[in-house]
Amino acid sequence: MKIPTRFPTLVGISLLTTALLACSASPPSTPPTPPETPASQTDPATPSGWADLLGPVSAPPEWQVEPCVNAVLLCVEADGELIGTVERFSHPISEVPMQGGLPLPEGSELDFLQAWVSDHYRVIEEDRQIADPALKFVGEAPVAISVGTLPGLRYDYTINHPNGALFDRGIGYVTTDGTMLYVFATGVISGDPSGSFSDEGLFETFLPHLNTIIQGLRL
Repeated sequence: MKIPTRFPTLVGISLLTTALLACSASPPSTPPTPPETPASQTDPATPSGWADLLGPVSAPPEWQVEPCVNAVLLCVEADGELIGTVERFSHPISEVPMQGGLPLPEGSELDFLQAWVSDHYRVIEEDRQIADPALKFVGEAPVAISVGTLPGLRYDYTINHPNGALFDRGIGYVTTDGTMLYVFATGVISGDPSGSFSDEGLFETFLPHLNTIIQGLRL
């Protein structure tokens, strides 16, 4: 397998949507991630990619986690082989459809994030059931977690075939500073090498480290 070109290794990094296509110039076409296209960034103070956001890195032994050439993707490798990615999205709050162009009232951030996760679950469930009405969607209650220095939520959903076999799984972290919405998403599409991770076992091994990485982001 051809190993994708990455940014030079960041100082202090011992290790550390979506796919084995991860480091191509364009984001993967069918990741289990939020459906919106990342908004262009015009504010120079707004982080524009993983190289700007990444703080302390955590990963299993012999794994590496570094920004991909594609700035919206974080590449996860084991023994030099790309095994998955984490995708970054950011949008002005005023452009989030459920907000209707209105600013976010101060103090309402967590309520807004809860509503965003609920709406995201609805969109994902409807999308998958168009593909196969027999698929079963289960969305877990979001869990509070810091995203950098900002309060945020971690969401987790699974979609299974009628026989219980995994169709796909999505994990995401969402936060806001009151002006921008930030989403970091990854997951598994079982049996599909174009998923963020194609191996559920490797994904589960990485997940605790991803929590640590998200909490250490420069936000």
